[in-house]
Amino acid sequence: MFQYTIDDLMELPLQTSVEVTIAFPTGKRWLFFATPELLNRVGDLVDGSTARVHLGELHMIVVSELSVEIIDSVLRDLHQNGELERRTLPISSDGES
Repeated sequence: MFQYTIDDLMELPLQTSVEVTIAFPTGKRWLFFATPELLNRVGDLVDGSTARVHLGELHMIVVSELSVEIIDSVLRDLHQNGELERRTLPISSDGES
């Protein structure tokens, strides 16, 4: 497993997603974690309703509970299954993805 950093605080209830930066041998990449509760509070509204819409992105990981241990377990599972790189986005040299 590659080294990684959890870039955001995990204060409950979550006010924003939690980004994680992973140091791949080819460069840094990132993904983010969110909970269903967070997704119910943020995002664009579907016209004429109070429903929120979120387009499923490969680098968005939704978990029912969020902790350092959950993040570590999910990252290790993705790595073991050969999915980690595909589930992340590259970070350019100027820090933007």
